[in-house]
Amino acid sequence: MTRMEENQTNRSAHQGAPRKAPGPAYWLITKNAMGRLEVLTLHCEKTLPIFSHQEEAQMFLRLSRGVGEGWRVSESGAGELVSVLYGLCREVEEVALDPLPEMVAERTVGLVSLDRGCFIERITTRRGGALRREDKEDDRERTGSSLRSNVERIATPYPAGRLA
Repeated sequence: MTRMEENQTNRSAHQGAPRKAPGPAYWLITKNAMGRLEVLTLHCEKTLPIFSHQEEAQMFLRLSRGVGEGWRVSESGAGELVSVLYGLCREVEEVALDPLPEMVAERTVGLVSLDRGCFIERITTRRGGALRREDKEDDRERTGSSLRSNVERIATPYPAGRLA
């Protein structure tokens, strides 16, 4: 086999190799201020809005009042997002998943929020693909108790019979 044939064979084998599907993309609202990256947060820097689609993040930015100039939508992978949560946004307590601008105004973002630690655990452990049966059962148990604790947290300020 000549050198040229060998190179072509290697190239064909490399091109034909199946590629691993990229992980899920997340979308943040960011700003470059004097060479430093800023990430939009809500509720006095305690909540980080994260979007699952670019269009949702763009809509949120377009419809939000008082955001200011220079903000843009930026794509982020799971690893980058974890870095942001441990770096720039280390003070964040919750992650709001696909919030609507009205939710911010009405202070109901908590309905679509997840504890920061739970969110980090979820995006770092779900990369492997299909869950084993035992993992699914454990997840159901955790989700049930997590759901109960979230309901208790939301309901606590409002005793039975009172809404406001």
